Amino acid sequence: MQKEGVGTGIDTLRANVELQNEKQRLIQAETDRETSLFGLSRLLNLDPRQRIEQADSLSFFDTPQPEVESSMEAALGAREEWKALESQIKAAGYQKKASQDSRLPSLQFDGEFAYVGTSGNTTLPTYTYQASVNMPLFTGGRIRAEVVRADLEIRKLQEQRDDLRNQIALDVKTSLLNLRSARNEVEVANLGVQLSKDEVDQARDRFKAGVANNIEVIQAQDSLSRANDNQIAALYRFNQARADVARSIGQMEKIYAK
Repeated sequence: MQKEGVGTGIDTLRANVELQNEKQRLIQAETDRETSLFGLSRLLNLDPRQRIEQADSLSFFDTPQPEVESSMEAALGAREEWKALESQIKAAGYQKKASQDSRLPSLQFDGEFAYVGTSGNTTLPTYTYQASVNMPLFTGGRIRAEVVRADLEIRKLQEQRDDLRNQIALDVKTSLLNLRSARNEVEVANLGVQLSKDEVDQARDRFKAGVANNIEVIQAQDSLSRANDNQIAALYRFNQARADVARSIGQMEKIYAK
């Protein structure tokens, strides 16, 4: 436009300054991207000489907002630490019952049957049978101690279970709240990008028509750049929130898989 006589030197200078700023941002962004790929390669324990290329891009996969109560029930049924604690409580209950049952008398029956002789015609059948009754008379103190120890272990595990239930509930509620918030952020960020694009188009039209200088265009482009950054950040937070929901419910593959 300056060559055609409808633009000024200051407009060209501003455009060149903005171009150099964007080139500098691009160099930094490419460096950050390569550094992140190096970190990913180390995390995956890959060959350092193997180059990583991303097969997908950061996208928005809408996840239905689960209900809190159903999510908590699903978490209690799927989280491995909850299952392990439930198994420990059940085992401690069996141990207590075994200690209590040791007070009861026990009946034992043994027997043996065989043939005695040097040949098949002279062998005689022999057999022995015996029965015994065990009466625990002097084991009351030991049995009572075992029952008390089992009770203490059960109460300790129950307290751990209550604490774990509260922690799981906190994880589920927090992750669902963050998911709802992140979804709203994505919607606002998408709208901001669209409005910024419209602003850039209008600023360019005004500049081409000669009713404004390129300051408006540069400012509109800067607004669009910030809107794109906000959109990327919002998409990242949304995908992170999806992963947190899947982890809190204990169903990573079912919920988070694309």
